Amino acid sequence: MEAIKVYNNSAVSSVKPDGREVILTGSGIGFSKRPGDTIDERKIEKTYYIQSELQTKFLQLLKDASPDAVRVAEDILAHARTNGLELKDQLLLSLIDHICFAIERYEQGIELPYLMLAETKLLYPKEFKVGEWAVSRIDFRCGVELPGYEAGYIALQLASASMSREMTYNTLKFAKGCMDIIRDTYGVELDPDNIDTVRLTTHLKFLAQRIFQQIQWTGDNMEGLHEMLLELLEAKEHQKNKECIGRLKGYIQSEFDYALNSQEEVYLLVHLSKIFY
Repeated sequence: MEAIKVYNNSAVSSVKPDGREVILTGSGIGFSKRPGDTIDERKIEKTYYIQSELQTKFLQLLKDASPDAVRVAEDILAHARTNGLELKDQLLLSLIDHICFAIERYEQGIELPYLMLAETKLLYPKEFKVGEWAVSRIDFRCGVELPGYEAGYIALQLASASMSREMTYNTLKFAKGCMDIIRDTYGVELDPDNIDTVRLTTHLKFLAQRIFQQIQWTGDNMEGLHEMLLELLEAKEHQKNKECIGRLKGYIQSEFDYALNSQEEVYLLVHLSKIFY
């Protein structure tokens, strides 16, 4: 194959025998090459078939990004897949873009803390672990020691790849709002490693997704259990639970225009009781 365009030492474009244009990346694949030169196919590490609507952005990223940023993005994508995340090649675009922007912020001394770090770690633990690995990989490949909270930003990128960005953001907003109310009501910090905290945040994540996807509750009728729990809430030792469930209902109603039904109240109360009583 011949090079059509040389972007940098690690990326060139070419045309496959079947006529499809591809982006080829690999260490030294573009070194001293000019359009029309033969490509050393032994140096090809990755081959990308880019959809036409994404091609312009991809080519611009390759032009502006350092070879190390491209390679570390490829490393992160491969590592995420090895750890069970099903991700499309298109994610490479947003990873390259984010890595370049994060390094640029770091070099300019701009701090941009990720305000939903705790919620992201709880709601998307697998993605967050990949994010932590990615931060260390960026240091290894690019020689830039990014702040630890960058793991949250990268985890958000990975989580968004399996659902819409809007859904991911709304889920995090929902969970953070609920967790803030719980922390404020009980006056405590929640232990992220506690199994009951993990179960509560997982429940909030799926409750949020059900609300945003407008999926109706199909579980068993819990009116009897609901009435019993409401009676328990009147006891002095359960006043914090009563206050908390009231604040949660009000928040979800006002912010997301959704009224919790009796089953959803029961599950929330069970989770709260497991943590605080």
